[in-house]
Amino acid sequence: MKKMTSFLLTLLFFWNIIITIQYYLFTTQKENQVTYTPSSTIQQASVEISSNVTELVKKSENKVVTVTSSLHGQSVGTGSGAIYRLDNDTVYIITNYHVIADGNETSIIFANQKESEAEIVGKDQLTDLALLKTKIDFEVEAFTIGDSSLTQKGEYVIAMGSPLGIEYQGSVSGGLISGLNRRMEMDIDDDGISDWDMNVLQTDAAINPGNSGGPLINQAGELIGINSMKIADTTVEGFGFAIPINEVIPIITQLEKEGKVIRPILGVSVQSIYQLSNFEKTYFGLTDEEGLFVVNVSQGSPAQKAGIQTGDLLVSIDGVTLTDFKQFRQILYSHKVNDKIHIVYKRDGKQVEKEITLA
Repeated sequence: MKKMTSFLLTLLFFWNIIITIQYYLFTTQKENQVTYTPSSTIQQASVEISSNVTELVKKSENKVVTVTSSLHGQSVGTGSGAIYRLDNDTVYIITNYHVIADGNETSIIFANQKESEAEIVGKDQLTDLALLKTKIDFEVEAFTIGDSSLTQKGEYVIAMGSPLGIEYQGSVSGGLISGLNRRMEMDIDDDGISDWDMNVLQTDAAINPGNSGGPLINQAGELIGINSMKIADTTVEGFGFAIPINEVIPIITQLEKEGKVIRPILGVSVQSIYQLSNFEKTYFGLTDEEGLFVVNVSQGSPAQKAGIQTGDLLVSIDGVTLTDFKQFRQILYSHKVNDKIHIVYKRDGKQVEKEITLA
């Protein structure tokens, strides 16, 4: 009996030790646990993001307009425009010629959605530029005109306007100046022959239909170009073009003053030798690979006064050999009315030199 009692007491002693150890481990583990208590309110972080570009857009967006052209009440063209100058309540706006070319009525929609009828001050198909004006009874701002000759390849620029129409008014795209002094061939009369080379800035900023006539601006917020065109091809991306503002301003100044661009006149209609058939070359006795064939001479023109006749071959102007009509036009239009030019032409194989005063 004593042995049994002694065994039970020993067992009870060890049992107490085990219970004590388990209790110690349990309390220690509970003290080391991290308790998560959900908050009754959840606060969402709010950060206002601002940068030089966003500030630039805010300062520029009310200087950009949407231009719509209508013919007998039907919309025939939509583009963009840049506010060029303010004269009290009159606003002058630059846009592209092709935006307003097909209509007889033009209206302006400003950034505040107010609409106003516009008058075409002047337009020039050759440079694809037009100047509009309208009266308003609210405040807007005009762009500061930049100097496009200072533009550098790799410079970040912003294009603004209404791509695809009024629904996307105020759209902004950004990119780099990809190239300077690019030459884009223009076929003005749609005869398949290039009539003019336009000097443009190339950018990879997105320029789409409706952006035409809108501003291309630099990081100082200055107007450095007028968005004009893009290369639309499934194999090409990021090829947009803008007319440099240094070439825009002389045209716009003439449009504002004269209603048109006044260019010098020589008074001849010419055709490139390579455009003539072999029969025509033989008939007129033309063997030269370079030069322009005189198709017609205007009555009383500087050319007629200088003795130039139909059938003559224009060889050069001011020492520059003539190769095609586009080049001839650009050389001619680089001069002003009453400028004197030195011209060389051929007749019956004999070379003649003349100094001509342009009209």
